[in-house]
Amino acid sequence: MSRILILLIYFSAISLSSNAAESDTYFVSGVSVNITAKSSAAAKTVAHATARRDAFSILIARLEMKVNIVDGITDDEISDMVRSEQIENEKIAGSNYSATFNIMFAKDFVEHVLAQKNSPPVQVKTSEESYLIIPVKMKKYQSLLWDEESDWKAAISKVIGKKSLTNFVIPDSDIGNIATLNSGSIASLDYATLEPMLMRYKASAAYALIFSYDEIENKVIVDVLRVGKLQKKQVKLSFVNVDRLIYEVLMTKVADKTINYLSSSQKSSNQSVDPDLTRIKIYISKLSNWLMIKNKIESSNLVNRLNLESISRDQIVVTVSYVGSGDIREAFAKQGIYLNLQADNSFTLNAN
Repeated sequence: MSRILILLIYFSAISLSSNAAESDTYFVSGVSVNITAKSSAAAKTVAHATARRDAFSILIARLEMKVNIVDGITDDEISDMVRSEQIENEKIAGSNYSATFNIMFAKDFVEHVLAQKNSPPVQVKTSEESYLIIPVKMKKYQSLLWDEESDWKAAISKVIGKKSLTNFVIPDSDIGNIATLNSGSIASLDYATLEPMLMRYKASAAYALIFSYDEIENKVIVDVLRVGKLQKKQVKLSFVNVDRLIYEVLMTKVADKTINYLSSSQKSSNQSVDPDLTRIKIYISKLSNWLMIKNKIESSNLVNRLNLESISRDQIVVTVSYVGSGDIREAFAKQGIYLNLQADNSFTLNAN
């Protein structure tokens, strides 16, 4: 075989591989719809338009463009971009229509429509690491995650905008993100679950900020859950409303302090020890010992941050931000927690 023929085969293989990759990008499968309308024919028409729009939203997310641009594109324009369409599990019952769609979009048509709409890609700064901020509000045991009217989400967003923190990104409440993360998965949040969102926004880690308000104790708790590729870390921030602020003002102040904490955490991430934190090594013989001490510390109102550094069979290492007055050992002793000084800002505690 001549060298020219070998080269032709080689470049053909590259072209086929490239085309396959593009096909994978522009092919959206498994889009399910269930529509009820005045008639089965009307339901089918709405279902087709809904499936195509949902699939197009997923495609736009893959292309790392702002998903809200879909709102400015008509159903007819989306239909024109469909190259082929496969329908599975089609069911018609009375005025109800349900089916699952596999849709292939035409790359050239998509690029043409997007160029007409002049839709820019998502802008993410590359000079510094970006982090997803996921505000979650607890309301009577219910997690409010994607609710656009969430006052906690609005407060966090306002603080981020006011401080011009472009490396903190709150993900959009679109179909792709909602499919990736729902309120039921917050408790078991891990990197594998968040990876599609992190890749989309080019973020290195995510912070779930879980807000809860204890009206009886007049106290706000913000559980800060950081999820990265190599580490999952949780810190509890506690804010006592000593000034008796009204709820809206209190939430704004808590949002500001929470974002300040995240900002300072990033600035000090290269430091091995935060001088404002007190390290406590807790010796235990069983897990219930640690849980008892943890509850005592958190309910003491003497700290507003408790960070779990490491955990093993016989010892726990935590760092706390002491906000009490006077000597920390005396303050803790009044709560039945007896610390032994080891070095500056470093103590041991026997919980056996």
